[in-house]
Amino acid sequence: MSRFTQMLATGYSVSINAAEEASRFGVPAVDIEHVFLALVIDDGTAGQVLRRAGITLDAARKAVADQHRDHLSSIGVQAELPGDGRIRFLEQGGIDWTDRALNLVSRAGGKHKSGDATAVLRELLAEPSGTVDELLERLGTSADEVREQLDEAATIRARTAAPARRLGRTHTVFVPSPPSEVWALVSDAARLPEWDPTLETVTTDGERWVGTAHTTRPNGKPLRLRADTARLIVERISAADHRVEWRFTFPDAPGANQRSVIVTLEEAAGGSQVTVDFAWIRGSGPRGLRRVVAPLARLIARPVVGIALWFQVVNLASGISRAMR
Repeated sequence: MSRFTQMLATGYSVSINAAEEASRFGVPAVDIEHVFLALVIDDGTAGQVLRRAGITLDAARKAVADQHRDHLSSIGVQAELPGDGRIRFLEQGGIDWTDRALNLVSRAGGKHKSGDATAVLRELLAEPSGTVDELLERLGTSADEVREQLDEAATIRARTAAPARRLGRTHTVFVPSPPSEVWALVSDAARLPEWDPTLETVTTDGERWVGTAHTTRPNGKPLRLRADTARLIVERISAADHRVEWRFTFPDAPGANQRSVIVTLEEAAGGSQVTVDFAWIRGSGPRGLRRVVAPLARLIARPVVGIALWFQVVNLASGISRAMR
């Protein structure tokens, strides 16, 4: 993965997870404590180091809430964070960021820095306000101890990602729930809408599962959707050993590409490692003159398609994580 791609991936994943955590607390902007919470569920070295230090997502959330309450109490205000504990990021349609949180993530991608989640964590540990130091103290550790664990982890060769397929991408996330609970979510057709953001409903007509696509965004804005792709046939190709494969076809658009989603679970300390393999399987494609120019069009569009595929697989993986949090 190139440095630019790494920075893009980190920025997107950390931004989404931090914004979701901020929305749970009902605050108007992402701050450094929400970036910290996002790193606790990172699937790479940063998250593994924090979880190895005994920091679970629930414990970290409690530390943030306790810190907020104690700070208000010190100035004579008795109050809790206003959120109700539900992730409302998608409903809100976005959330602002504080300057110090934005600057921190930006510094992680600066000169001679990797731009990955580990670099973001190192910036958090050096953040001068004392917010993260206090959180770590509440969680029974310290910045020096976490930094030492990061230094030790740096000597271990990073896991090599599987090569991406031409029309597919793979993404892994950490979910703070045991594999049995995650499996109950991802292997049940009726629960697909809980984590697949493209699906509004999945019902059965007695012989097969039929899905309907969302026509509006969570914030109420309409989605641009082809009429012949509003209905899907949902097939569970296989489901065994914590690996499930779903196939989605469009009965009203027989020449359209099919969607393939494979979810694989592995047990991890404090939860599950969830890998989503997403791909488009080419259909019969266009006809006539459009069929002649299609190969050239695909070649020109390949960089854009690659980015779109990456966003699609990350959204699916994030949906699973969000549903279990």
